[in-house]
Amino acid sequence: MRTALYFVASAIALRTGLFYAGVEPDPAVVIFSLMGIITLLTFLSGHFELREEPNAPMPAIFRAGLRASAMFALLYALFLLLYFNVLNTAEFPMRVAGMVHDTVAQGVPEADARKNIEAFFTPNKYAFLTFIGLLSLGAVNALFFALVQHKFLRKLRS
Repeated sequence: MRTALYFVASAIALRTGLFYAGVEPDPAVVIFSLMGIITLLTFLSGHFELREEPNAPMPAIFRAGLRASAMFALLYALFLLLYFNVLNTAEFPMRVAGMVHDTVAQGVPEADARKNIEAFFTPNKYAFLTFIGLLSLGAVNALFFALVQHKFLRKLRS
């Protein structure tokens, strides 16, 4: 659990530090960074589970990885709600304006475009989708690493 808290604290500190430094990271970089963090976190959680209990069964290794990734996903999604509702309040109106402009250029009336985009693109939905994405990736990684650590890496530890 502590590992997940360290990872989420460092991700939050990095995102907040970049905001206060005036650097807006590319969304693709943020997404791939979070994917890397979740992957490393689930692997390390299984590793630490095997260090505590060398004969841990596969479900215990899976549970450790899933628990850590779920903790990370939940805390980071809560941070995103706070971040976009308190710290970076200009981000969503700016993105919505850009999307509306692009949609109007395609021939859609501005009122309809704005209504549809503002209904879908909100900080709450963004945080929720981030939570679902990180949790899903964490579950897949936890299953994969539980299998790998249980079948292959346990033999290398001896």
